[in-house]
Amino acid sequence: MRKSLWVFLLVGVLLTGCNGLKKMKTTSSRVRYAATPSPVETMDEKVVVKFTGSVPEKYFDKNCAVFIQPVFYWEGGSIPLEPLTLKGENVDGDGTTINYANGGRFTYSDMFDFKPGMETGRVTLTPVGYKSARTNEDARVSEDVIRDSKGVEFNTVMLSDGVNNTSSWVDIKGNISISPINYNKTQGIVETADIYFNGGTSDLDWNFEMNTKFDAQGQLQHLKRIMLEQGLPKQISITGWASPEGEETANVGVSKNRADVATAQLNRILDEVLTIMARRAKAKDVEYFKFEQRKQMIITTRASGEDWVHFVVMVEGSEIQDKHAIVNVVETQQNLIKREQMIRNMAEVYSELNDEIFPNLRRAQIALYYSEARKTDAELAKQAQINPAKLSFDELMYTAYINYNYDTKMKYYKWATENHPQEWAAWNNAGAIAFYLGDYDEADRYLKVARDLNPHNPDVLNNTGLLYLGRKDYTLAKHYFEEAKRQGSTDADANLPILNLKRGNYSDAQKTLKANPCTYNLAFSQLMSDETGTAIRTLDCCLDQNKDVNYLRAVCYARLGDKTNCLKNLKASIDDDYEYKRKAIVDTEFREYWDDPDFKLIVKLYND
Repeated sequence: MRKSLWVFLLVGVLLTGCNGLKKMKTTSSRVRYAATPSPVETMDEKVVVKFTGSVPEKYFDKNCAVFIQPVFYWEGGSIPLEPLTLKGENVDGDGTTINYANGGRFTYSDMFDFKPGMETGRVTLTPVGYKSARTNEDARVSEDVIRDSKGVEFNTVMLSDGVNNTSSWVDIKGNISISPINYNKTQGIVETADIYFNGGTSDLDWNFEMNTKFDAQGQLQHLKRIMLEQGLPKQISITGWASPEGEETANVGVSKNRADVATAQLNRILDEVLTIMARRAKAKDVEYFKFEQRKQMIITTRASGEDWVHFVVMVEGSEIQDKHAIVNVVETQQNLIKREQMIRNMAEVYSELNDEIFPNLRRAQIALYYSEARKTDAELAKQAQINPAKLSFDELMYTAYINYNYDTKMKYYKWATENHPQEWAAWNNAGAIAFYLGDYDEADRYLKVARDLNPHNPDVLNNTGLLYLGRKDYTLAKHYFEEAKRQGSTDADANLPILNLKRGNYSDAQKTLKANPCTYNLAFSQLMSDETGTAIRTLDCCLDQNKDVNYLRAVCYARLGDKTNCLKNLKASIDDDYEYKRKAIVDTEFREYWDDPDFKLIVKLYND
C-alpha cells in the first residue's frame, strides 16, 4: 500500500512539473522583454545588445529553468550571443532566480563587432524551458538544452528590428598638423607698395582709411627713393586683387581695374625717376633716354581676382576662434560659390572676416625685383606637374601647401620624401595627408620616419595621435595627443575630445568642444545627449554646410518628427553625395519615413 502511494505521489510530482513547464510555454507572452534602446545601437564600431525582462507573478515554476540566447540575424548570417539562464526557486546551479509568487526582473548585455550591412539586422530570442533540479551549465546553445535536458522551445520574441549606427558618425579627422612652410615668396623683392580700395571699387582715394593706416602714398615715395638710390630694377610686377566675396567674374574685373590704377601710379613715379636720371646723366634727349631705360625693364600687370591664398595665410595668423574651420572650407570646397556661401553662413565669423581680413585683400601691389623674381603660384604648380625635380624643397613644400586637392598634395609631399629623405617636415606632412585620405598604413609609414627624425615635434606627435585614433587604439591616441599638447600643439588640444565621443562620454566631450561653438562634433555630442534642438542650432551655424552637416540635421528633425525639414536636409546631403542615399534607406533614424511617398521619391531619384 505504501509503495503504491509513493508511486502515485511521484507520478503526481512529475505530472505537475510537466504541466508547469507546459503552462509556462502556453503563457510565455506574459513575460515582457524590452531592448534598451530600441532598436539596438552601436558604440565604437560594436553592436550593443541590452534588454530587460519582466516576469509576472505566479508564472515561473519553482522546478523549471529557462535558457535564453539572443541571436542576431542579418544578410551575412547569424551571430549567437551569450546565453542567460533563469531558474525557479527549487533549482540549483548558475542563473538568475525568479520567485514564483512575486515574479521578478532581469537585465542582459552583450556586444559584437559591427559590419556594414548589419543596419537591417534583427535580434530575436527563443526561450527554451526545461524541468531540472539543476541548471544545465554546460549548454552553450539552445540545441544543447533541447538535446540534453529535454528542453521545450517557447514563442520567439523580436527584441530589435534594425541597428542604429548613429554613434559611428564622429568626425575623427580632427585637426591635422601641417608643418610650417619655409618658402619666402618675397625673396628677391627689394620693396613693395600697396594701394588699398573700398569694397567692390577701383576708385583711388588717398583718404581711404586703409591707405592712411598703411601710408600708401608714403610707400610709393619710398619706391621712388629706392630706384633713385639703387637704380632701376630688372623687373616690376603690378598685381590687382579682390577679397573673396561677391561674384567671381565681377571680382576679376575689379582686380584688373585696381591693377590698372596701380600701373598709372607706377608710370607717374617712373616718369619722375627717369627725368631725374636723365638730368643726372646729362642726356641731350630726355625722352629718348626714358625710352631706352624702359626697354631694359620687364613690367608685368596681372589681375589675380579673389585672393584666396593670402586669405588663408591671414586667417591662420589671426585670433579668429573658428579659423581652422574656415581654412578647412577653403581647402576642401572646390566650388567657389559654395565656398563663399559656407563662409557667409556663419554670421559671427563672417563679421570678423569683414572687419579684420577682407580690407587687407582689396588692394593692388607694385613690387620691385633687383634679382630674378620668384616663380608665381601658377608657375610653381605647373613646374610641379611637369618636373618637380626642378623645384627646391621649399618650393615643392609651398606648392603642396597652397594646392587645394588632397590627392595632389599627397603626390608632392611623397615626392619630397623620396628626394629629400632627411627633411622631417616632408614625412610629417605626407603622413598627415595620408591619414586625412584614410590610408592608415601609408600614414604610419611616413610618421614613423618623421618621429625618428624629430621625435618630440608637436606636429608629428599630434598626427600620430590621429593615426592611433583612426585605428581605435585610444590609449596610444591619448598618449600622443597629451604629449603633443605638452609640446605646445593647439591641434592636439582640439583633438582630445574626439576620444570621449568615440567612448560615448558625450557630456565630457562637450565641456571642451563648447570652446568652438559651431562645429560638427559639438552638434553630434548634443544629439547623442538628447539635446536635439541645441544640436540643430549648432549645425545651423557650422561654417562648412556640407553633406555630413545636412545629414545629421536631417536626423535631428526626424527625431523631432519634423518631416519637412528632415527630408529637405536629407535631399541636400544626397545632392552632395550619392552614397548618402544608400545610407538613408537602411538608417533606422528614418524608419518612420521609410514608407512615406516623399521619402521614397527622394531615395528613388538616386536609385534609378
